[in-house]
Amino acid sequence: MTAPSLFIMVGEASGDRLGAEVMKGLAARNAACDCWGVGGDAMQSLGFGSVMAMDDFTVLGVGEAIKAIPRLNRLANTLIDRIMETRPDAILTIDNKGFSMRFARRLKKRMARAGWHAPILHLVAPTVWAWGGWRARGVAKSVDHLMCLFPFEEPYFTRHGVEVTVVGHPSAERPRPGRDEARGTLGIDPDRPLLALLPGSRSREVATLLPDMLRAFSILKAELPSLQAVLPMASNVASGVTAMVGRITGEGSGHDQGLHLRPQDDLDVVLAASDAGMICSGTVTLEAALAGLPGAVYYRPDWLARKLGNIFVERSNVVLANAIMGEEIYPLYLNDEFSPQSMADAALPLLTRPGTRITTLGDTLTVKGGFGRTSADVIIRSTKGKS
Repeated sequence: MTAPSLFIMVGEASGDRLGAEVMKGLAARNAACDCWGVGGDAMQSLGFGSVMAMDDFTVLGVGEAIKAIPRLNRLANTLIDRIMETRPDAILTIDNKGFSMRFARRLKKRMARAGWHAPILHLVAPTVWAWGGWRARGVAKSVDHLMCLFPFEEPYFTRHGVEVTVVGHPSAERPRPGRDEARGTLGIDPDRPLLALLPGSRSREVATLLPDMLRAFSILKAELPSLQAVLPMASNVASGVTAMVGRITGEGSGHDQGLHLRPQDDLDVVLAASDAGMICSGTVTLEAALAGLPGAVYYRPDWLARKLGNIFVERSNVVLANAIMGEEIYPLYLNDEFSPQSMADAALPLLTRPGTRITTLGDTLTVKGGFGRTSADVIIRSTKGKS
């Protein structure tokens, strides 16, 4: 029989990595699928057929998202037309919650008008526990099955009739190097303190956070001349990061000041090697916590998100690692609550105690069978195991 056709929609690098793990899970289950849609390098390396550029769907901040609505609507209509023509056996949207939910609702209406239906699955629950709990009701109108990464998310959606499977998080399953091994890999002196600069993988995050991080690093260097820093860069922002580092440090690549630029693929090694982190709010807080890296979280949302945040955001849950553990693993600083000097002040005590680690998330985020295979099982059931 013909392999089931699976349309996958991904809008950013983190989703691309999750999509690749799902594809590996399907392969591990010997469930051949024709996977196509919108995906990035990780998925395409596994044979995924991307019909549009993933970066076209990446937006950051409420204000930017509003401006992008006409363009995203056009892209969504083109994809929905393609789906209606090809009629895949299932549709999987991954993260990119704002666009994904609107896309799914619009697709459901088109399918209903055509008298045809394919199950719509979504991976990575919208963060209703941190922002806008009322949105959980809308998920039931958008998708047929929700795959949650974290066990604490399930009740937010099942109470509204959403079918949920907790699939765990692939990051919790990866083996992680020790500090000495990681420093050897990076070629960094094991006896010098090391600061991780983690400004995020989106251009707006980098533009609003990295300058302060770099200036904080300079302040710390005056206190700790032996200090080094390491900055992992996502490929989509690498050129901008390099230019910014050169402009602000005045040292070209920054290496002469002890600043090491690394590709995003080295993130696990960077987190294991570092003594403290300046961390952007987002999924990287989870990665940092899994590695046991101490530090603090910083974020500057756009103006509209600030206004809405004052009304809807549950601050204690904004930092993902804190929400999972139900305690403050990382202090959160927003907007004008931080400056280069205050960032340096927060990091200094951690850097003078090298090798100190925080409590990690341990087995909290793992499920029997693993993320990839558990996610694949949901898809297999949805496509009735066609092969």
